[in-house]
Amino acid sequence: MKIFSSWQEASEDASVQHGAMTVGNFDGVHMGHQQILAELRGHAEAVKGPAIAVTFEPHPRAVLFPQEAPRRLCHLHERLAYLEEMALDAVLLLPFTKHLAQWTAEEFSRKLYEAFSFRHFHVGYDFAFGRDRMGHIDDLRRYGETAGFTVTEAAAFEMADAVVSSSRIRSVVEAADFTLAAHLLGRDYAITGKVQHGDERGRTMNFPTVNMDVADLSHPPVGIYAVQVESVDSGEQWGGAAYLGFRPTFNGRTLLLETHVFDVERNFYDQELRVTFVARLREDRTFSNHAELAGQIAEDCKRAKIILAEKNK
Repeated sequence: MKIFSSWQEASEDASVQHGAMTVGNFDGVHMGHQQILAELRGHAEAVKGPAIAVTFEPHPRAVLFPQEAPRRLCHLHERLAYLEEMALDAVLLLPFTKHLAQWTAEEFSRKLYEAFSFRHFHVGYDFAFGRDRMGHIDDLRRYGETAGFTVTEAAAFEMADAVVSSSRIRSVVEAADFTLAAHLLGRDYAITGKVQHGDERGRTMNFPTVNMDVADLSHPPVGIYAVQVESVDSGEQWGGAAYLGFRPTFNGRTLLLETHVFDVERNFYDQELRVTFVARLREDRTFSNHAELAGQIAEDCKRAKIILAEKNK
C-alpha cells in the first residue's frame, strides 16, 4: 500500500489514477469502516482501478475544537496498518489544518478529482465534508455528473442493536466491556506502544513492570486488569496483570499503563508491545504502605493467571 502525504505526490503517480475512492477519519478501522472499505475494493475492481482512501491527522476536532477532541482508538501507525490489511492500494494522509477546514465541499471535491481522476466515489451513510461539514452525497453526485464519476453510499452497519461507530466503541471501552468492543472492532481491544523507562518501584517489590504512554488514547476505567501481552516485532505472547491509573499510593498525577509480564525476565525498553485487555480485576485504591500494596499485587497476579488460563483453554 502506498502512503502519500501531499496532493502533488499523489497526482504524480499514474498507478493510483482512475480508481475508486473514499474519505474518512477511520479511527480504529472498526467493523463499520471495514464494510465501507470492502465495498470500496469491489467498486475498484468494477472500474478496473486502484482502491484509495483519504484520511486525516490529527483528528479534525483536535484542530477545530481542541477541548472536545475525542480520545483515539489507535495510534496513526496502527490505523495505517489496519487500512493496509483491507487491501487498499493507496492512502493519502492529509495533515488537517484550519486552512484545509475552510475549503468548501466543491473545492475539496475538485482537488481530489484533480489528484486522482477517480471513476467512483464510495462514502459512508453519514458522510459530510467541506467547510462546516456542509457538503453531502448529493453535492458529490452533482459534481460527479460533470466530472464523470459515479457515487454510492454504504448502508449503516449495525451490530448488537445499534450502528457501529468510533464514538460508540469509545463508550464501550470506557465501560470495560471488552467482549462487545472486540465484536465492534473486529479484533480484541488493545493498547500498543513502546516501552518507556519508569521509576522502577515495581521492581523493588519483585513485580517489575513495562510502562507505556496512553496519552490521547481511549482507555478503560482506572484499575487492575488481566491482560495478554504480545511483542509486535517477534509475535511472542505472555500473560500479565496491568495497572491503569495515577498511582495514588505514591501521589501520582500522570495516567500510566504499567504491566507486569508473567514468567519472563527481559529488558523490554524501547520495544513495541501490544497489551490486550481481557478482564477487569478491581478498582484503583490507595494503600497505607509498600508491603500492603505488594501483597495486593500478588493477589491480583494470582487472579489474573486463573482468568487467563480459563480464557486460553
